[in-house]
Amino acid sequence: MVTTSRSGAPRRGPDRGPGTGAPEDLLGHACALLRLCGQDAAIAAVLLFLVAMGTVTQLAYAGWPSLLAQLPLVAVTGAFATSASLAVRSRRTLVSALGSVRAATGAPLDPSVPWTPIGLAASLDTGLRDAELRRLLGAAHRCADLAWQAVVWGVVTAVLFALWSLVMAAAGPGG
Repeated sequence: MVTTSRSGAPRRGPDRGPGTGAPEDLLGHACALLRLCGQDAAIAAVLLFLVAMGTVTQLAYAGWPSLLAQLPLVAVTGAFATSASLAVRSRRTLVSALGSVRAATGAPLDPSVPWTPIGLAASLDTGLRDAELRRLLGAAHRCADLAWQAVVWGVVTAVLFALWSLVMAAAGPGG
């Protein structure tokens, strides 16, 4: 059994040795990483949504902040942009990798187009299949890493937002 850690590195179970790389194992590992990627991206999106709503509410209530309170707001905005860009890069990495696999295997690039392999008995060349699976696994590792970084930056954004809210509260209503 191959499981994944948050860093995306595979951990071998008791029944697997260091040299195993069966296509089912690689595909299962990639799928597990992509599930983690989706979960992390959702967590980052929720954090960023809450920070955005909190910022809009704070600005609507207190008005435009004084110069002293604008500096933490710049930090919040920078961390927000970093987290959002990492989440977008994660998604683009995944879409690009899946597009290259579909192109190499002869599938239409648009996933909504129905596609039937040329023959049910015909399968991909083993070398091509393994190369594409390893490429997909590498992209899944990169996607999971970027999504995890988006979560980390989302948490940083939330902490900076909390500090900015404290500065705004200390400045009083109206800046």
